[in-house]
Amino acid sequence: MEGFRTDPDQIMQCRSQLAELRERAADILTLAEDANPEWYIWGLVGAPFAAWYWKYADDTYEHLSMMGEALQDRVDALDCTAQNYRQTDQEIEKALQSIRELLS
Repeated sequence: MEGFRTDPDQIMQCRSQLAELRERAADILTLAEDANPEWYIWGLVGAPFAAWYWKYADDTYEHLSMMGEALQDRVDALDCTAQNYRQTDQEIEKALQSIRELLS
């Protein structure tokens, strides 16, 4: 039975993919906000639809923003995790080297 193994490089690869997703989410939010029409664009006939549209559009913008924040939190967490694994591996290597020197 093998123990738990991690690869900081794979963690950083996952971090990079999440960072790319976060950037895409930010781009989608920017595009959506740019495409949001002003109230006068709707006209009298479209006014009822405008109220309905803005109700859902505001929720969508809020959710896209929250998604970007959540992705950034995960990017930061994976970055810290990979750094901690690398540091721990280095400390283990130093400890094993010290043991080797004591045994020689």
